[in-house]
Amino acid sequence: MAPTLEKVFDLRAFLGKTDTLPLGHVKGGAQRIIVPVTSGFLKGSGVEAEIIPTTGADWLLLDPATGTAHLDVRIALRTEDGDSIYIYYPGIIKLDEKIGMALSWDPAMRTTKSSDHYFFTTPRIEVSNEKHKWMEQAVFVSHGHFFAEGDGTQAVEYEVYKLVSG
Repeated sequence: MAPTLEKVFDLRAFLGKTDTLPLGHVKGGAQRIIVPVTSGFLKGSGVEAEIIPTTGADWLLLDPATGTAHLDVRIALRTEDGDSIYIYYPGIIKLDEKIGMALSWDPAMRTTKSSDHYFFTTPRIEVSNEKHKWMEQAVFVSHGHFFAEGDGTQAVEYEVYKLVSG
């Protein structure tokens, strides 16, 4: 029997426009862009944590030949109890008009829905507190979309699911 998905978290990561570093074309023509994660949160399954500023970024690789963006995100968070959480999440986004608006920081960009995009990651989590060790023993998948506040502030937002044996 196929595994099922159980929603466990919402994750929002705000992006830093001013410190974004476009490296240009690298290996075979893809474009590398380093996008800092400036703040955000993780909520759900008895956990609330804030992203620690300056500890995270996405080493994004845009591949125009395939119309995809390859995510390579690492963030550190702190829970309300002071515990540390590290999340690494690789993923893939199929490029479309709305994704293009977000990646170019278009002022007309508005919040999208997960159903608007092929935007998935596979988070891997490390924790320091024993009560959260279950996160290190699970496989997660997330479905993402872009969040815009109207003042130019942008975030990526994910619904994070745990795979459960069928």
